[in-house]
Amino acid sequence: VVSASGDKTLKVWDVATGKCVATLQGHSERPDGRRVVSGSVFCVAVFPDGRRVVSGSWKELKVWDVETGECVATLEGHSDGVFDVAVFPDGRRVVSGSNDKTLKVWDVATGKCVATLQGHSERVRCAASAVLLC
Repeated sequence: VVSASGDKTLKVWDVATGKCVATLQGHSERPDGRRVVSGSVFCVAVFPDGRRVVSGSWKELKVWDVETGECVATLEGHSDGVFDVAVFPDGRRVVSGSNDKTLKVWDVATGKCVATLQGHSERVRCAASAVLLC
């Protein structure tokens, strides 16, 4: 289990023991210094391989190696807080939803945004990915 918190950390938990086995740090303060959500980590998703997680905060996402605790990629492009993230089933892409009213699809290997989906008139609170067969 992985949790995201307003204390600027992600924590990896061992369900059997109830103990925190790793703490991931690296999300920074908001540049405007506002204390409402300053530095908070708003969301987290686990990759299918179980070795990586992706987290969202102020205008960015970070991809983490759970074993080493290292941030292996930073995905930047939203103009406001990122409040949800989901990993595609193949683990190659993630989708993020933001207060900037957009969803962005990211290529994890390159760190590039491959699509920006617009159309909401309010902030995006949830995002999900799926393989759809039509």
